[in-house]
Amino acid sequence: MTNTGAQLVRYALEQLNIQHVFGVVSTHNREIYHELNSSATIKTHLVNQELSAAFMADAISRTSHISEAAQTNKIAEIGTMLITADAIISQGIIEAFVTGVPLLIIAGSSDEPNSSLDSQQLIAPVTKACFKVTQHQDIVSTLFEAYQIATNGKPGPVYVEIPMGLQWLSEDIDQPLPLHRPAANQAQLLTDKINNAIQILLKAEHPALYLGWHATQVQPALIALAEAIAAPVCTSLQGASAFPARHPLHAGLVATPSAQRALKDCDALLIVGTNSDDIIDTELLSTISNVVQLDPQAVTALLHQLKQSEPDDNLERTSNLVKNIAKYKAQQKEDWLEHNSKGRVNPAVFFDALSNVIDGNAIVVTGHGTHRALAAELLPINSPCSFISPSNYNAKGYCIPAVNAIKLANPSKQVIGIASDGSMLISGSEALTAVRNKIGTVYCLLNNNQPSTLKNLGHINWGAFADSLECGYFPITNNSGIDTILRRALETAAQGQPVIIDVCIDYSRKSYYAQSQEKAAQDRLPSRDKLEIVKRAIVRKIMGARAS
Repeated sequence: MTNTGAQLVRYALEQLNIQHVFGVVSTHNREIYHELNSSATIKTHLVNQELSAAFMADAISRTSHISEAAQTNKIAEIGTMLITADAIISQGIIEAFVTGVPLLIIAGSSDEPNSSLDSQQLIAPVTKACFKVTQHQDIVSTLFEAYQIATNGKPGPVYVEIPMGLQWLSEDIDQPLPLHRPAANQAQLLTDKINNAIQILLKAEHPALYLGWHATQVQPALIALAEAIAAPVCTSLQGASAFPARHPLHAGLVATPSAQRALKDCDALLIVGTNSDDIIDTELLSTISNVVQLDPQAVTALLHQLKQSEPDDNLERTSNLVKNIAKYKAQQKEDWLEHNSKGRVNPAVFFDALSNVIDGNAIVVTGHGTHRALAAELLPINSPCSFISPSNYNAKGYCIPAVNAIKLANPSKQVIGIASDGSMLISGSEALTAVRNKIGTVYCLLNNNQPSTLKNLGHINWGAFADSLECGYFPITNNSGIDTILRRALETAAQGQPVIIDVCIDYSRKSYYAQSQEKAAQDRLPSRDKLEIVKRAIVRKIMGARAS
């Protein structure tokens, strides 16, 4: 039987349970797009730029195992983008590479020799593997192999280049075509490491847990573990949804005072699911006598063996710990609420109101910048994988495309974006995807447009911007009536119209996470440079006071 290359791509993606493909159509990949459009199970989504396609595919991978399709089919989906070899946008791909998010990158290319840059050479440093298919017979097997590489070990992006000629031309292919069979899990849990962790945790008087993004996949086991050993739990920024905020052992984001106080006497710290981007105070680590790091898939085995070890009754210690954590978190919240926002919106007031009106299983997505730390610090998150945030790598413009992708895969869930004005400028036009598909996305624009700030973007009429995209527009200018405005916005979104909530946010007070980042950066500098930074900060403060 004869098949075109494009037909083989479609077959392979259907076998891999790919349901959403994001990209920009061009001459080099048009044939594949035409073929995918005839698929009964794959939906193609054209965006304005390749960067948005990467961010949308990234968001699909991060939430695939909790998506509505996965709950029905019990099969997770890998984020997939279809671009051209001449239009590789590495920023979005680097974000997935740094964070450990699997991506399948399919690129159409020209058949002309030396007609473009060597795309594989450019993208190789930020992918797990690169392939260029040269024969029809290899298309399906190559895509299957790319999927396995992207999802096994530490996940990451894999690049597959398919020239135009292969896409168009038909050729006899060995039949039947191969079926995709998921590889058996080859992860070998290190028994010695688990046993060592158990011994350390059982001997510790004040054990604690620190959880990153990848720990979100084993939240139930982590809850049982924390309760079994009476351990306070803190999270990284990306791991904010790894442990429910309503749980009495949840101490908060690692950089906050509540988490720092809960960890003050810690003598054994179990770290689960973190990556190099997760921040933890190195001074704090130096005071902890035992630090153990485990992969998420080892937690269930550890918990099983721990229960067989009959740990001591920790009721009294748990009771005291719970009381202290509740007190620390209440003091921290009250401190934020007492902050004078001088006529603008207090971040704590806004996120408190947002928490009151959104569903318990709503998915919250942030971009890169100050707003994401505020959201992670002030918005209680309870469901696993319900807080999606890019890494500290400069992933500006992430929020809007990611919200769209997650809502497309989860049409019955509330998907709430927390975006900066800069992010809205970069990728705000991608809201057209939500408008075209009539999905009620919610974009909370934390507007920092003030003449006194270094980041002054000039006057932007966000209401006119929303109107031009046919989005609903809801401005919040101060702390009054926020709940009412948010409810009206959510009611509009529930009718299938995307909405932009323009929040006149007060950024004058830094989050504890931002302060921790600055301190960590300064600690790495020589003493002379630290002194110069302090001098400049004093001068700016004096000049700012005179200007006001």
